[in-house]
Amino acid sequence: MQKTLFLILMVLSCMATEFNDQFAELEESQFGQTILQTIQMEMQTDDPVVSNLIDIMQNLEQTLESEQKRDDDRIVRFKQNCDIALSQLTEIINTSTVSSLTLKSDLDSLNPQKVQAVASLERKNLEIADLKAELDYQTLKRQKESATYQTILDNLEQALFGVNQVKGYFNKYLDVLVKNRNRFQQPQPSFLQEDMSFQYNDDEMDEDIETKSISSFAQVAQKVNKLKHHVHLEGYKSMIEILSQLASQAQTSADEPSQCEVLTRKVLSILKQIESYIQSERIREDQAENLRQSSFEDLRTLLSDQLVKANQDKTYMEGLIDSLSNRIQQAKNEKFEVDQKITTKSKEKENRENDCRLKRQEYETDTASRIKQKRSVAIAVDLISSKLGQLKRKLLEN
Repeated sequence: MQKTLFLILMVLSCMATEFNDQFAELEESQFGQTILQTIQMEMQTDDPVVSNLIDIMQNLEQTLESEQKRDDDRIVRFKQNCDIALSQLTEIINTSTVSSLTLKSDLDSLNPQKVQAVASLERKNLEIADLKAELDYQTLKRQKESATYQTILDNLEQALFGVNQVKGYFNKYLDVLVKNRNRFQQPQPSFLQEDMSFQYNDDEMDEDIETKSISSFAQVAQKVNKLKHHVHLEGYKSMIEILSQLASQAQTSADEPSQCEVLTRKVLSILKQIESYIQSERIREDQAENLRQSSFEDLRTLLSDQLVKANQDKTYMEGLIDSLSNRIQQAKNEKFEVDQKITTKSKEKENRENDCRLKRQEYETDTASRIKQKRSVAIAVDLISSKLGQLKRKLLEN
């Protein structure tokens, strides 16, 4: 009997403890307190308490299940939308990243090409400058050579003029000697029939040689001495001065006409050799000038062709640099736009991930809250069904 009583007391104690724990659990949450207030209000009405409270709890439980089902459906759709949006954003970011890397690779390739092209253009400009300088130098050199040739030609002409003048004087003196000799001797071939004969007209002299003959070495020396003042070439001026002195000395040393004739013929022979030398120098200078002119023309043609080709290369390089600059600028602009797009889409993806995470956290929080609320409803149903008396007393005590 005592054991039975002890067991009853133990069961009642456990039931009391269980009730206290359940009631305390309801009081811990706002939702549980609302259920207790609802039960207390229903107990104050005339309607059947148990059935009404059970219906209220069942309706509340159905409402919680409906809300949970609604949220489950929503979270499934929201997750699908998140997955689709994040997938699209990821694809856009990946595609843009590939484009950005491709553009960077293009820039890494184009920039060295432009640097190399600019260096080639600078070298080509130096080459053009060198070609122009060489062409100007060769042209100036040719002009100096032509001026030198003309000076030499003028000197040779002046020398030839002086030699011919002197030959004319000695030829006329020789004619006088021959005529004088022919007066006493049989006629002999005149020296004038030789190649050394010379016809001379001196329009600038004070005396007319055609009308006034030369009868002595002194007159020859006088004529040659006057000619000396009309010759400006130093070498041939000295030669004429020597001939003038020679004629003066011959006047004193050659008393016999035969000696004068011999001496005159020797002088004419020397003058003929000098004339031949001047003519050969003239021919040699002409040939050298023609060779220099021909070489200059060939060199000028070569330099001009090289200059044309260098200018064509320069034009091509300038066009290449402009093309590379445009491509580089275009690639930079495109890369800037792509990088901006990557930044924007990455930020958008980050925001969308945050929204999706917050929505999932909200769903999980709501689900956990509903689970607690459903447990509170279950506790309330158990209290209403099996512990209503204790619940009433407890509510009255509070």
